[in-house]
Amino acid sequence: MSLRNFLSVILAISTIAIADGATAATEIKSVNPSGEPPLTPEQSAQAIKELRAKKLELPIENFDITRVKGSFYETHGGVMHGAADMLAPRNTPVHAVENGRISKLFNSKRGGLTVYEADPSGRFVYYYAHLEKYADNIHDGDAVKKGEVIGYVGTSGNAPPNTPHLHFSIGLGDATKKWWVTSSVDPYEVFK
Repeated sequence: MSLRNFLSVILAISTIAIADGATAATEIKSVNPSGEPPLTPEQSAQAIKELRAKKLELPIENFDITRVKGSFYETHGGVMHGAADMLAPRNTPVHAVENGRISKLFNSKRGGLTVYEADPSGRFVYYYAHLEKYADNIHDGDAVKKGEVIGYVGTSGNAPPNTPHLHFSIGLGDATKKWWVTSSVDPYEVFK
């Protein structure tokens, strides 16, 4: 691992609020896979707390979130992953995790067909990548409802052709102006 990648990983022990209002010491990890400003341990804990309070819907219905525990911190091609890869059959519907707005539909070399969804506050970005196709009639700027189908699991971009999956990440940043510049939060920590 390069020094840059090593420095991009922040490990901290933080106290975070859990659903029943109690607190628990939890290891919170924030990753900076693409040069975004890293979250402090306090920012990471606060982001996870806020995201849990939203009661987000999983992007793949009935997905077992424990299957992605730790994948956020794996190295892919020498770069910290910073996302959860949710394996599912090709063309499985992908749902918006909350009410929001499509910041950008984008086709990139790495992510393939992607959707950037902004939350209502414009502070969080939900990134859905390696899609097979978009849902019909979805466009940049469209409002989306929690649970609405926005695309379908696939292998576009640099995904292995025989491993359909959704690459899903959550970022904290300016979802309306710089949707591609965010500081990542582990989806497992949010959905567990």
